[in-house]
Amino acid sequence: MMKKTLTLMALMVALSGCQSGGEPAQPTPQSLRGEVPVAVDSPAAPVASYPDKGASVAVVSVGQPPVIPHTADYPINLDKNGCISCHRGGKQKMAESHFEAGKVDGKYYQCTVCHVSQAQNY
Repeated sequence: MMKKTLTLMALMVALSGCQSGGEPAQPTPQSLRGEVPVAVDSPAAPVASYPDKGASVAVVSVGQPPVIPHTADYPINLDKNGCISCHRGGKQKMAESHFEAGKVDGKYYQCTVCHVSQAQNY
C-alpha cells in the first residue's frame, strides 16, 4: 500500500509540471544586432591559405610596412617577442629604423600593429 501511495504522489508531482496555458518558460533571445534573428547554425570560418615560402606581396607605396608571408601567431609579451627572435638578424632582418642603440626601439616591439599576415581566405 505504501509503495502504491508513493508512486501515485510521484506521478502527481511529475504531471503538475506539465500544465499548459501558463506563462512562457523563457523569452526568445534577442540579437545584439537588433532585429536580426539569432542564427541556429553559423558557417565555419574560412581556411587561411598562405603563399609558398619565399613569395610575398610586393610593397606598393612608400612607407608601407611589408606584410608577413607566414602565420603571425607568435607570442608577443613583455618577456618574449617571437618575431624578433627570428628577424633580429639573418636574411629577413628587421629595418634599421626599428633599432635604437643596438636594441629594438619600444615603439616597434608590437610587430603586428603595422605588419599583418598576407593570408588569403577562400
